[in-house]
Amino acid sequence: MEFGDVSCLCLLDLSAAFDTTDHDILTTCLSSWFGIHGPVYSWFKSYLSSRCFCVNCETDLSFWYISSGDVPQGSVLGPLLFVLYTTPLSTLISSCSLNHHLYADDTQLFLSFFPTQLDSSIDHLHTALDRISSWMTANLQSSKTEFSAHWAQ
Repeated sequence: MEFGDVSCLCLLDLSAAFDTTDHDILTTCLSSWFGIHGPVYSWFKSYLSSRCFCVNCETDLSFWYISSGDVPQGSVLGPLLFVLYTTPLSTLISSCSLNHHLYADDTQLFLSFFPTQLDSSIDHLHTALDRISSWMTANLQSSKTEFSAHWAQ
């Protein structure tokens, strides 16, 4: 702003983000992006697969639920695994020449430009959002989340 630039902030909030994680994609990401193999890889696969739980309220116990595609919420590993899962998204955003911050299920995109570059910068942001939307559609369990963009000019 000091130099007359305009700043554009785009906020992406994934609803039920931790429920959108595909275990196969996550374990592939752990292996290919972070080099996790052997016993540690097996431990993560075991941790993520066939988890079941029930809810106990005083003397009542719910039915057992088998979790098939999420990272455990309320656990220490849940947010960390989701951040690792979305690391390719961070790389994609960087390749679009956008600055960004990822906070588990919240993503901030920001771009600064001269006022005379408004139209081309907004077009650039639209293109980047199309690529981000494609990544999310391919990598998040889309039946559990929604991606939409609203523009105000």
